[in-house]
Amino acid sequence: MAEAFKKIVQGYFPATGGTRKLYEVPGSTELIIKSINITNGSGADTEVTLYMAANSETADDEQIILPGVDIVAGGFAEWEGTMCMEAATEIHGWSETGGEVTFTVTGVLITA
Repeated sequence: MAEAFKKIVQGYFPATGGTRKLYEVPGSTELIIKSINITNGSGADTEVTLYMAANSETADDEQIILPGVDIVAGGFAEWEGTMCMEAATEIHGWSETGGEVTFTVTGVLITA
């Protein structure tokens, strides 16, 4: 069993109008998320929502992990803690200002 603490995924949020899969835990792997950083590089305040959907489920209110958080223009938000995800579990999300708000997820990948 191998463990690696690292940046898991980084990118831009898609625009409002439906969630998009941001990351999927690979097969035979588990993930312990330790932090999520969100940065609003746009000139306007924006709202960001994140979900954790298991095994290709549709992301909906039952899977919310970050419910409509407002991020001011040029600001950021950071979540630190411990969140466990099993293989095939997905992180989904969206932002009111697509293509200008970034996310970075760090954690520990555990592979069999």
